[in-house]
Amino acid sequence: MKSSILNPAGGPLVRSGTTNRRVRINVGGKIFESTTATLQSAGKSSLLARSAPSLPSDSAEIFFDRDPRPFALLLALLRTGNLPGASKSFDLDALVEEAEYYGILDLLSAAMGPSTLDGLDVDRVQMVVSNGRDFPSALSAGADGSLWVGHGGKITAYDWALRKQTTTLTELDRVDSLHRISESRAAVGSKDFPALHIYDTMNGTHVKSIAWSDRNDTRIYRTCVQSVTSSGSAIFASFETGQHTDNTILMVDKENLQIVKEIGRENGRSAHSKVATKLLYLGSKDLLMATGVHGGTFGYSSYIRLWDVRADKIVWEWKEPNSNADPRVMERDSFADVTFNEDLAGIFKVSVMTGKLAMADLRHLNSQDPWMHMTETNPALAVNEGRPDTKLLGYGKQIFCSRGGDLEVWSEVPLAAASAGLNEKEYWETSFRRNFIEHGRRHTGQEVMALAGGGDRLFVARAEMQGVEVWETHRLVSSEVAL
Repeated sequence: MKSSILNPAGGPLVRSGTTNRRVRINVGGKIFESTTATLQSAGKSSLLARSAPSLPSDSAEIFFDRDPRPFALLLALLRTGNLPGASKSFDLDALVEEAEYYGILDLLSAAMGPSTLDGLDVDRVQMVVSNGRDFPSALSAGADGSLWVGHGGKITAYDWALRKQTTTLTELDRVDSLHRISESRAAVGSKDFPALHIYDTMNGTHVKSIAWSDRNDTRIYRTCVQSVTSSGSAIFASFETGQHTDNTILMVDKENLQIVKEIGRENGRSAHSKVATKLLYLGSKDLLMATGVHGGTFGYSSYIRLWDVRADKIVWEWKEPNSNADPRVMERDSFADVTFNEDLAGIFKVSVMTGKLAMADLRHLNSQDPWMHMTETNPALAVNEGRPDTKLLGYGKQIFCSRGGDLEVWSEVPLAAASAGLNEKEYWETSFRRNFIEHGRRHTGQEVMALAGGGDRLFVARAEMQGVEVWETHRLVSSEVAL
C-alpha cells in the first residue's frame, strides 16, 4: 500500500516507495530519475532539497506541477554544476522563474555568469540597449554582473542576467555621475544641475538631495557634482561652484544621508586646486583617491591626492606637469586618466601627450618619482601619441585602456614571481604586456566614453551609440540535454 505525504513546503507530493538514494521526479507528467544527494545539492533552503524524501522504503515519487523543459536544464545544473548548451536557446525569463520556484536562483546565476574576465580572451557577446533616444553617459556595474546605465535624465537598471528591471526618471537633464550605494539606491550627479541626488531604483523614487552650501560665503551657490564614490559607510562627492571658483569633497553618511564633513576645500583659482574630476575609494588602504584633470589655453594639468579621511589629511600628492620629475624618464606632461587596481596594489595613469602608461607601486610612493613606465617590447605596438579623452579601468589583475575607438588591455606577464604575494612581489617595466581587445579594423571609430567592470564583465559605452557593449570570457558548457 502506498502512502501519500504532502511536503511541508506545500508544493510537491511525496509518495513512499523508493530508497533514499534514488528518486523519481514527476514534473508536469514527465518522469525524471535522480538521487536525493543531487536534490540536496540545491541547498538546504531550496524546495528541491526539502522535497528529497528520507523514507526507508524502496520507491518514492515527487510531483511538481511545473513545465518539465526548464526542469531538465536545472537538473543537469545540479548534476554537473554547469548548464547544458541547450539553455542558450531557452527563454531566459522562464528559466529564471523556474529557478526561483525551486529555490536555486543563486546556482543558476553562478552557472550563467561568464568565466573570470581575461583580457586576452574576450568577446563582445551582446548589446544592452535602453529605451528612449539618449546615449549612455554614465555606467555603474555590480559585483554580480548587473548594470545601471545613466542615459539622458534616466537611470535604467539591469539585473545579473542583464534583464531590464526598472527605468527611473530623474530631475537632471543629463546623468554625468552614477554610483550605486546599495542594492537599490544610486547616488547621482550632473555637471549642470545642482546637488547630489539619491534615488531608489527599485521603485523609481527620489530619496534626497544633498547640496553644498555655506551661509558665510556667498560664492558657494549652484554647486554641482563632478564625481561620486563610496566606502562601506560613507558617500564621497566632489562639488564645484557655478563660477568654478571653489570646490570641495563632501563626506555623507550612507545610512542617514547627512553630511559628515568637508574634505580639502580649495578656491580653485590655480591649475592644481581645481575640482576633483574623479574619486575612487581604496578599500584595502582605507584611503580616498581624488584626481583632477583640467585643460586650458596652455595645455593640461592634473593631480592625484590620497586622503586619510579619518585623520583629515593628505598622505600623498602628485602634480603634473611636474618639474621635480626625472627629465630622463618623464616629459613635462599631464595624465589624461588615473585608476587604481586593488589586486596589483598600484596606481596607474596614462599621459595626454605620449599616451604611455605608468604605474606607481603603493609601497614606493615616497620616492622622488614613483612612476614605473610600462614598456611595450614589440616596436610595432608602441604608443607614440596620446589623447586627452583616454579612459582607464582597473579590473582583476588587468588595466583596460581606451584610445579613441580602440580598446586595449595591459595584463601581468605570468612569470613565476607573479604568483608571489604582494609584499614580496616587485614590478619592473616589462611586467605587463599590451594587447588589443578591439581596434580600428573591427569597429567604425566611435570613441569610448565610459568603461565599467563587474561580475567578470566589461561594459563599454561609445559616443553616439545607444547600446552598451558587454564583453565576456566564454564559459564552457556541458553537452546537450534533450528537453
